[in-house]
Amino acid sequence: MLLKPNKMKTFSKLKPNKMKTFSKLKLIGIVIVLILSFSCSNSDKPDGDWDDNIKLSQKEAKLTSENDSIVITTEGEGWWINGVRLNGNSDFEVIENSNGQFLIDENEFKVDRRSSKELYIEMSNNTSGSERTLIISIQNGDYFDGIKITQSTN
Repeated sequence: MLLKPNKMKTFSKLKPNKMKTFSKLKLIGIVIVLILSFSCSNSDKPDGDWDDNIKLSQKEAKLTSENDSIVITTEGEGWWINGVRLNGNSDFEVIENSNGQFLIDENEFKVDRRSSKELYIEMSNNTSGSERTLIISIQNGDYFDGIKITQSTN
């Protein structure tokens, strides 16, 4: 079928208009995708960055060389003891009971989670002749915190 010259002009005029419309729609689509991408991202807080959900009453304490103790409280409840180190040694057994309480009972120290918001820490007489450092690592979800206890020498 042969097209008449008038119809050919009309067809050729429509083609560039459709191309312009398609280009405009493509540009609008790209702009919408970019706007949604930036509006849905939370660039202030990277993935995996949790807020403090333990809220320790204190993170450092100094104890005397005598048998001394301290109670650290928390505002959060779902935390657990992740690890304990005394002067770099971390080979200690953590005992957990069915109530979610933890106990580490060693000759030099005792760490006892007595309730969901209370951690009791006791250090025995320091007769080592040097300062002792006890570090207790605490975790709740993907939030990690810790307590550093320094015991003076006699």
